[in-house]
Amino acid sequence: DVQSDLLNPTNTRVVVPLIPSLELKGSQPGRLTPIFEVEGQEVMLLPLQMAAIPLRELGHRPLRILTEDEAYAVSGALGVLFDGV
Repeated sequence: DVQSDLLNPTNTRVVVPLIPSLELKGSQPGRLTPIFEVEGQEVMLLPLQMAAIPLRELGHRPLRILTEDEAYAVSGALGVLFDGV
């Protein structure tokens, strides 16, 4: 979920999917697809597949909260996606 909490009144949230990093074959741009550990598994962010998802399809609690460095990496990935930087 990468949507600002300031936009909570909506019935959707913008999300960026994660997949196991081993599933994505080939070289990926590191800044676009940062890797995180979630529940002991290494996963990769896929900003090119982000979408707005109805709240009813999301779990009630996040699996975990990103660290400050991870949040910075997500912001950087979205910067690459939208601005090419």
